[in-house]
Amino acid sequence: MSLLKEFLSQVGEGYLLIDRENRVIFGNEFLTKRGLLKEGFEGKPYYECLNNLAVVSCLAEAISDRRDKLCNLDHEEREYSLYVFVGSELTVARFSDITDLKRYERSRREFVANVSHELKTPIAVLKSLLETLYEEEEREEKRRFLDKALRRVEDMRRLVEDLLILTKIESGEERIKREELDLKLLVESVFELLESQAKERSISIHNLVEDGFRIKGDWDKLFLLLKNLVDNAIKYNREGGKVEVKAQKDKPNIVVEVCDTGMGIPKEHIPFIFERFYRVEPSRSREMGGTGLGLSIVKHIALSHGGKVEVESYEGKGSKFRVYLPSE
Repeated sequence: MSLLKEFLSQVGEGYLLIDRENRVIFGNEFLTKRGLLKEGFEGKPYYECLNNLAVVSCLAEAISDRRDKLCNLDHEEREYSLYVFVGSELTVARFSDITDLKRYERSRREFVANVSHELKTPIAVLKSLLETLYEEEEREEKRRFLDKALRRVEDMRRLVEDLLILTKIESGEERIKREELDLKLLVESVFELLESQAKERSISIHNLVEDGFRIKGDWDKLFLLLKNLVDNAIKYNREGGKVEVKAQKDKPNIVVEVCDTGMGIPKEHIPFIFERFYRVEPSRSREMGGTGLGLSIVKHIALSHGGKVEVESYEGKGSKFRVYLPSE
């Protein structure tokens, strides 16, 4: 234990060790210097030694539930992430100063939002001009060039829209409504939007959600989540393939599943597919008109609802995307 304490005294993060009787047995200088931990803490209950109620609350919940917990908190104009590891004999709390990282993230989001807003107007004007030229042009060869230009401008418009949506969801600016929704009806609305796209590739789409299946969430955000998943399932499917959407209750969650019979995702790509702009096959994605932001939007909408998204995929057989949403 002395070797462990010596090591933790030297690291650039805060560490707090609590025994099974809830007494503090170690806290490093990082915590005392930043005013998170009071002097003379050794041997005292952790809730008497800390200067931040959010820390006490996070520790109490983790210790009570006997499971690890991650919390974010503010203290004296600094931001910290607190990870609590709960063991049978010892609870370890790790404090990381994330102030600079959060500032960078806020600056990045503001930059992306500002640039996206500034691009919306010129893109709209350019699209309008190209549409006018296309309608007035009689020569087929020039119409083909104009059609290509229009498609590229539409790709730019979708990219800007997706960037704005993602920035708002990430920043928490978008308020999530908690309403009771009919999931089958929600899926039908998504299918109506994408039906012609599916027919073009002879792909059958099936809504297997039971009648009257209810979920709690934001209709617009969950519509966008399902639209992105079903759109991908159609785009990256084989000709004549199939897409299914189903749901089941698995307390404390509701699991919504979007399955396809497409090409599948190579396993080495799976850990990265929810990152922005990540593409498994860049050339095919560009051909299909994807922005590389769809799955990142799906992930953040799920997170904003207190849920998560996972994927199970096999090359040549297809993929299953599962969205876990709290049932309460």
